[in-house]
Amino acid sequence: MMLDIEERLRRVRFIVCDVDGVLTDGLIGFDGEGRSFRSVHVRDVTALTLWHLGGGKSALVTGLASKAVEAVAETWHCAEVHMRVKDKGATCREIAARHGVDLEAVAFLGDDIIDLNAFRVVGVAVAVADAHPEAKRAAHLVTDASGGQGALRELVQRILVAQGRYAESLEAYCSRTNGEQ
Repeated sequence: MMLDIEERLRRVRFIVCDVDGVLTDGLIGFDGEGRSFRSVHVRDVTALTLWHLGGGKSALVTGLASKAVEAVAETWHCAEVHMRVKDKGATCREIAARHGVDLEAVAFLGDDIIDLNAFRVVGVAVAVADAHPEAKRAAHLVTDASGGQGALRELVQRILVAQGRYAESLEAYCSRTNGEQ
């Protein structure tokens, strides 16, 4: 049976997210010491806070490795972070099994061909607006926002609206933070 996107979104309990090209714009800068740096959009920070307040779980899965990714995962209270991943589909299976979540309840947000294995196994495969054409073709949903421009926020809001939990999560966020990040 083919599920429509709203039904798929209603089932999501766990969001797995790529980093470079999704949470960032895909550019990696280097300082004078050769250390890499990236920027993430504040809307995506808010998104995971909303998601976690509503009881959702998240993980970061990336093909690269950096201390910045570890810091982001810790700051955002992600359940897991995986770096230097070659097969993101296998990693999604492992994450789902560890957390007792059916793969149909996992959404994966990606941008490139390295994400295709994950797209094939999860319930909701989502590509950012500026994703590689192959990723867009394989996705159930393509965001309006590009990588590094709030695509995760868009996905989280869409899931929470589909689940009828957006207003509740927004109120919990505002009550908890008084509107601060």
